[in-house]
Parts: sequence; structure tokens; C-alpha cells
Amino acid sequence: MRRLGDPHSDFLAAVYDLTAERCAAYNGELPDVPGVLYQSVGSKMKGWISAPFPLNLAYLYVRRFERENDGLVGVESMKWGERFRMLTASGRRGISHGDMIDLNRQNFRGFDVREFYVELVRDLKERGC
Repeated sequence: MRRLGDPHSDFLAAVYDLTAERCAAYNGELPDVPGVLYQSVGSKMKGWISAPFPLNLAYLYVRRFERENDGLVGVESMKWGERFRMLTASGRRGISHGDMIDLNRQNFRGFDVREFYVELVRDLKERGC
């Protein structure tokens, strides 16, 4: 990450902060606010080749702690709120964290990130949020 311009990079510490144990501790410090809708969406890679650097390496690291993950966050750490939705894609690729935020601006079979967000906003509108 230093070569990419971050002189104080600590990528592994950031990934460690996303383990289920660390997220549970953080969530215990910040209780839900009554009247606020909490829901979460997650995805998972099907293997380290599902994403380019650095998520491919982070996938291997997170897998040591939580098995299934999106290259940054373990599946168990993703779950929050009254509804959790796991996104999947056809084929062997899986969906990485980078895919979820359209980081690489890639289209691939089985997942249209732009349409996903259109549907997400539509659902929130229908719920009155």
C-alpha cells in the first residue's frame, strides 16, 4: 500500500478490525437507535482469484479467521439489523467487496452492481424510508 501512496499503511490491522470478534466488540459499544431501520447486504468470493490485488490477498488472510468472506469482511461479520441479504452470482467467480462498491468498474456474468443499488433504493422507498 505504501507503493500506492499510503505512507502509514497498516492493511492487515484494518482487516483484523473486520473479524467477527472485533465487530461484535464494536457493535456492543454502539447500540441500535430506536426507530432506525438497520439491514445489511453481503457477498462472498468463491476463491482468491475472484478479485484483483489487494482483495485477493486479503481474502486468504480473512479466510484464516472466518472462512467465507468478500475479500475484506467475513460473512458472519456482515450480518446486522432486521434483515440480511447475501448476494450471489452465477459462475465460479463470486462477488468481492470491490465488486459491491463498483471499484473496478467491471461487468461480469450474474451480477449487475448498478441494478442492485437501484433495487435497494426502490425497496427503501417502498418501505417509506
